Amino acid sequence: MRLCAVAVFLFALFAAASSGAASPSLTGRWRIVSVAGTDGLDVARTHAEFSSSGRFASTIGCNRMSAMVMISGARLSFGPMTATRMACPPPLDQVERFYVEALRGVRGYKLSGRSLTFLGNAGEMLVALERAK
Repeated sequence: MRLCAVAVFLFALFAAASSGAASPSLTGRWRIVSVAGTDGLDVARTHAEFSSSGRFASTIGCNRMSAMVMISGARLSFGPMTATRMACPPPLDQVERFYVEALRGVRGYKLSGRSLTFLGNAGEMLVALERAK
């Protein structure tokens, strides 16, 4: 009986630690202002949104994508990404490819005021965002 109680406690602890719920400081809507390695981003057409339920949804102006987000301290990563499959005109097609690849490489984040940066393994900037008004 005691082993069962310990197992339930450990499961609850693991579930809480690996919760996909977005940090309250990240919850809300953001504008994507920069994607590493790209030019041609139309900031006015971009958005990214973190929901309190742990869902991330985004577009850079063509396809919509979404995933569950995992946050633990300053660590951040995305689960499998789902996306619409519309053909995007140039240069948006290339910007979107870089953006999706950047999201796959996100391992952390930095929040400073109204600015949010997605970081790679080595702490490099992959995507820069600003809080939407």
